[in-house]
Amino acid sequence: MRDIDRHDQDELMMHFLDGIHKLDPDDLAFLFATGKSELEIRTQIALHLNRIKGINQTISREWNRHDLAVLEDGLPAIVVEGKSWLHADAVYEKKLMHGEKSIRYGLQEDIRKITKTADKFPHLVPYITMLNFSIDVRELDDTSFANADIKYATTHRLGLNQHGTLEDLAGMGRSRISNLLSEYGTVKRAQIQVGRYLGMPVEADFYLLRPESSF
Repeated sequence: MRDIDRHDQDELMMHFLDGIHKLDPDDLAFLFATGKSELEIRTQIALHLNRIKGINQTISREWNRHDLAVLEDGLPAIVVEGKSWLHADAVYEKKLMHGEKSIRYGLQEDIRKITKTADKFPHLVPYITMLNFSIDVRELDDTSFANADIKYATTHRLGLNQHGTLEDLAGMGRSRISNLLSEYGTVKRAQIQVGRYLGMPVEADFYLLRPESSF
């Protein structure tokens, strides 16, 4: 079996998406709607990487306080940090760019953390993943709403009301996240195949950034 190549970002992106798409699209919609989806999705990625890893490779979750790692002969070859944000977060300048709760700040903290480890292991290639999603909560009827537990429903609704359709909101958020990530290195993006939860359509994107420098 061929090793997972730490340098091939396109191939790594394909592996990550293959892991995510092992989940049923409607199950993905449920995860996005009801909680911290990045944890379950990271597990699916780890499971898939474990299936395809090379004979000298080990897949490790929470290695040295990093979200995910591929070890080769016991040493880190790939280390990954990941975050999840709403498209409705990304369309607001303050949430995207300013302050310690912003997307930019969280990204920079992850890059600092991961490049510090990379400095200790010259063999290692660091990556950052990001999930970005929207749920059209306006499609939830009154009967279902009483039994629903939708996280961040107010933020989704605010973004939708200000930007129109689900596709318009997702498109705007997608553009702004892509522009932000591209400031820090080479970024790959793909839409995730997501179904519906309680009749609500979901849009989601997955990004894989290879940072080119620390700061």
